[in-house]
Amino acid sequence: MTAPTTSYHLRPHRGWLNDPNGMTFRDGVWHVFFQHNPAAPEHRRIAWGHAVSDDLANWRLLPVAFGPTPGGPDAFGCWSGVFLPGHERPGVVYSGVTNESGASTVCLRWGSPDLVTWDAPVVVAPTPDLDDIAVMRDPFVFELDGRPLAILGAGRHDGTPVVLLFDRQNELAWRYLGLFVADDPVLAAAATADMWECPQLFRLGESWVLLVSVLDGDQLVGELAVVGRLEADGARPRFVAEHANLLDVGPDLYAVQATVADGEPLLIGWVRQQAQDPAVRDHAGCLSLPRRVKLVGERVVSFVDPGAAEALVGCWRPLDTGGTSLAERRWALRVAGDGVRLTHPSHGVVEVPDGSQVWVDGAVLEYYPKDGIPGTWRSDEPWTLITPEGARVQVAEVVPTIPKTG
Repeated sequence: MTAPTTSYHLRPHRGWLNDPNGMTFRDGVWHVFFQHNPAAPEHRRIAWGHAVSDDLANWRLLPVAFGPTPGGPDAFGCWSGVFLPGHERPGVVYSGVTNESGASTVCLRWGSPDLVTWDAPVVVAPTPDLDDIAVMRDPFVFELDGRPLAILGAGRHDGTPVVLLFDRQNELAWRYLGLFVADDPVLAAAATADMWECPQLFRLGESWVLLVSVLDGDQLVGELAVVGRLEADGARPRFVAEHANLLDVGPDLYAVQATVADGEPLLIGWVRQQAQDPAVRDHAGCLSLPRRVKLVGERVVSFVDPGAAEALVGCWRPLDTGGTSLAERRWALRVAGDGVRLTHPSHGVVEVPDGSQVWVDGAVLEYYPKDGIPGTWRSDEPWTLITPEGARVQVAEVVPTIPKTG
């Protein structure tokens, strides 16, 4: 491959990757599935890829978990979904798409104890014929006071986004309860959308946090983190937003998935990439570094998982002052002092304040300001780091390389 690529962000050897799926932690092992076309670096006939790790840094690729079922409810693609906890055997739920219209149902598959082999899909919920729903996808499951529930992203025929709520007391036949989020002024002020994709919900301190991926027409706008509360609306809860912020200020993070499988929220997103010419680059897309989250004032702030960060790097050394090209680097950088900045021919200047981290992996750069909103960029054009006199930057080579198999 002559074009810049990545070497420590999780991706397959070849083919297409988009959304992370089915994230879970079982028997001391992290499992991450992902939207995958093993045949070509383009979004087509989506299957679920599968990778495992002991430390969220060193990943091994396993065989494709499952793919479209000819003549089945996911014949056009096995789109995004989550791991299904709380049962005697492992399960996943996801959007099964039958044709290019994107119309979907919620499909459930039961898996083997090692999550390697999976049964045929069973439809557990159709798109509701209520509330003007035009399209829905991306189930996320949770419990509230012992009650099993699910939410899905959706768009209405009138062009407005909503989040749907389902009861899962019968796991094989979900029951539609109504709108979980709709016509919310906080979300409307934060970003224009005609659909909220990939909704995720978790507790953070005393608050609830809702993540949504903002889709407006065919534009993937970005990722919103919304702090709010759950209120009773008759027999069902609804989410009331109090504050919203971008989870990432760069243009290239989308479809973030969250899990609390190890007791604390863990987030991984898709670092976007367009379909590629296989003669130039035989793969497209990678996953972000794993992130933890905290509240800083009213804002949801994410940062690299500390254990993964430690496992990723070798020895630290000082970096010379002046300009340093980040072309083809596999580096972690940490900044002390003022005046450090990143420059890019297309993205301009990004100030890098004291206490920041920068992770560069070939074409991908993730920037994490201390207690601030990170940014993620993918570009074949390299960044330059400017370190003025009086500031100090330390650099470490990133040790793991991905993908590995076995």
